[in-house]
Amino acid sequence: MAKSTLGFVLLALLLLFSNIWWAFQMLDAGITHTYMGASLEDNQTALSQVIDVAKEASRAGSSRDSIVAAAAQSQTRIEPFEKDGYLWVGKIGLKFQEDGRLQDVVRAWSPP
Repeated sequence: MAKSTLGFVLLALLLLFSNIWWAFQMLDAGITHTYMGASLEDNQTALSQVIDVAKEASRAGSSRDSIVAAAAQSQTRIEPFEKDGYLWVGKIGLKFQEDGRLQDVVRAWSPP
């Protein structure tokens, strides 16, 4: 009788620990999925901004102001700010030469 009771207790504990392990795995997968979704949104936003900037920068006679406006076009409520030589607009940083031509574009989450 003692052997079977001990066996049932061990099996119950194994079941409990395996359920805890599976619950942790599901929680971890959910958190990973959430971060992956946020990263995908950031990349999509940055890509949209870069495409708008590339279209505007390739036009003859484009100015710094028109390029910044193109970068802010896909974003609402964006207040550009300057830091480390870049003008940060949404998810991208724009670096301009002295004459106002676009020199470099970087992502906000991995700046130079």
